[in-house]
Amino acid sequence: MVKIESSAALFLDEGGAMSIAQLVEQSGLSEAELQVLVDCGALEPRDEAAGSWRFSSRCIVTARTARRLRDDFALDDVHAVAIVLRFMQRIEALERQLRDLEARGRH
Repeated sequence: MVKIESSAALFLDEGGAMSIAQLVEQSGLSEAELQVLVDCGALEPRDEAAGSWRFSSRCIVTARTARRLRDDFALDDVHAVAIVLRFMQRIEALERQLRDLEARGRH
């Protein structure tokens, strides 16, 4: 049996913001899972102190990545998802730094 996943394209507006309910809808994660990701620092609301969290539309990429990690690796613990996600984010940051250093070294 072939599994076909459909996904809708999203326009990510850096200035835009979405509620946690919209992030739940767009990511496939529950509100409780998103809460854990925020608590672990893997996902950052615009104003964590505000009564109602708003997220940058770029957070949808992070949340969808978390969902894929959860599903692909059958991670039952959201804390494990958060750890893997943070490792991925750190690797991406280090790769950016390396590319920047290599680009400067060529000049």
